[in-house]
Amino acid sequence: MTISLLLTTCLLCIGCILLLRPLAIKIGFFDHPDERKQHTNPTPPIGGLAIFISCLLPLLFFDINLPQSYAFIGAITLLVLVGVIDDHRTLSVKARLSAQIIAALIMSELADVKITELGDLVGTGPIHLGKYATFMTIFAVVGGINAFNMIDGIDGLSSSSALLSIGLMTLLAAFFGNDLILNLGLIFIGALIGFLCFNLRALGRKKAAIFLGDSGSTLLGYVVCWLIISGSQVSNSLITPTLVLWVIALPLFDSICIMMRRIHKGKSPFSPDREHLHHVLPMKGFSVNETLIIILTLSALLSGTAIIASLFFNVSDKLLFATFLLCFCLFYGFMHKTITVDN
Repeated sequence: MTISLLLTTCLLCIGCILLLRPLAIKIGFFDHPDERKQHTNPTPPIGGLAIFISCLLPLLFFDINLPQSYAFIGAITLLVLVGVIDDHRTLSVKARLSAQIIAALIMSELADVKITELGDLVGTGPIHLGKYATFMTIFAVVGGINAFNMIDGIDGLSSSSALLSIGLMTLLAAFFGNDLILNLGLIFIGALIGFLCFNLRALGRKKAAIFLGDSGSTLLGYVVCWLIISGSQVSNSLITPTLVLWVIALPLFDSICIMMRRIHKGKSPFSPDREHLHHVLPMKGFSVNETLIIILTLSALLSGTAIIASLFFNVSDKLLFATFLLCFCLFYGFMHKTITVDN
């Protein structure tokens, strides 16, 4: 069933895009260029909706044994609906955060997918959260969603980053025999491949035919969070809680770094600017595709090295966490120096 899941969602996503794109153009559903965006032509932001529809059908009609299926479907439906409205007419930060918090509560309280421990971060044993598990889950999920939303600034970046994270969890699920995460991962991998056929600047295409939209970036951020929390918080877990940080390391680095700089400037952490890594690299002369390759390669190196170190060389959570903090400091220093010099 594994290959059929991937192929089904891939073909469904391609079909959805072929149907939705002309409809979006007809009704004027576009992401319009402005001073903080890199594209120059109005582009339909239908990617998230296409991914959602193409994944929803297998979730409803394939037997993938997802025990929390209705909670999961309800949460992603909420996020996609709010995202589509936001893509059409910009919603307030409060409205978007409210939807994300509700989706996180559905994950934690209805599906019982929550962060109950943080691993052995300081070498004194696993840190159990107890009554703070729900709060930590909400904080982490909302942070994860916005990390993927914030890196959605060049063609293919947010979706490819999500594909990398979901792909890693799916590979680990196949290795350890976790059919639940394997099947759920394959569903979204197939849809992402179908979406990227229209979003990447490849095969002679000089610009994206469609965008992911806020509906897509929030959906993918939520799915990644669901998979990594599911894969790290059970007795037969695929990864330790500390490795979760490494699976989404670069999106976390970039989002935390830029929010810290905005707060330091007295701005809202959610205010728009052009100081992300995917903005800095083109300023240094790299093309969109070169920027995409550099960021994905760095992401793969960070997450892949940490997973191999933990699973095959038994590197401790304490050392992995300390190394994660060191890498973040190096990233922050690089970004701060680069942006300061450019400004």
